[in-house]
Amino acid sequence: MTVKGIGTDIVEVSRIKRLRETYGSRFLGKVYTKGEIAYCESKEHPEVHLAGRFAAKEAIAKAVYLSGYDQVIPLSDIEILNDTEGRPQVSLLINIKGSCMVSISHEHSMAVAFAVLES
Repeated sequence: MTVKGIGTDIVEVSRIKRLRETYGSRFLGKVYTKGEIAYCESKEHPEVHLAGRFAAKEAIAKAVYLSGYDQVIPLSDIEILNDTEGRPQVSLLINIKGSCMVSISHEHSMAVAFAVLES
């Protein structure tokens, strides 16, 4: 496999919490898939998990753009769901060759993600 792009992002949980409270389902539907929303909303502090996925989507988009992809990528076209072991798995709903891996870390106030796009 060849690395085509890498990306990282960090986001304040309070920013995502504020957007969720202000714009509700309009914000959620623009950024997250139904599966992501269901997963995050099932958690005690959904905003922490929403922030982690937001950071991951931004990191993935950066990795994809570094590969030479030049189309706008709606964040809702990047889906991150967990496998049976709890690891984040990326599904890209855009036409791109390769696969993407992402690592997400979060704590109460910050979420960070790192993504690698391989071909």
